[in-house]
Amino acid sequence: MTTRMRARTPRAGILLATTAALALPLALSGCSSQEGDALTKWPDATKNPQHITADQLGAAWPVTPSSGDVRCDTTPYSGFAITFTAPDGKVYALNNVARDELHHPSADTIKKPSSKTMWRLRSFGMQVCSVYRAQHMNQTPTPRRTP
Repeated sequence: MTTRMRARTPRAGILLATTAALALPLALSGCSSQEGDALTKWPDATKNPQHITADQLGAAWPVTPSSGDVRCDTTPYSGFAITFTAPDGKVYALNNVARDELHHPSADTIKKPSSKTMWRLRSFGMQVCSVYRAQHMNQTPTPRRTP
């Protein structure tokens, strides 16, 4: 008994691409305005620290201050501490390293009641860290000292 194998044709790839192209708008149409803004508004991180505003993230902006600076610093033990500095100068931790090693209060303390998560601002912080790493690839990181 011989089993016939069917060869893959370019039509299969075209069908898959077409299905994906049609599914994306349908998937996005079910998103909340916060999730939709998070998908369409993604500012570029170009420096460390980087100023960011609520307008740049739209409905995905998770904290009560309308702007601030996202910063990435190295620490002696765990790597990168990501922080958010509010316009009043208060610094908040966007990740556990900044909270546990640098002892900053969590940015969750300034989260808007309507915000479900901080993922968008934290993701931007990781972008800032990527910029920082790219700028300092060949240099030994110097830990930031806290008072």
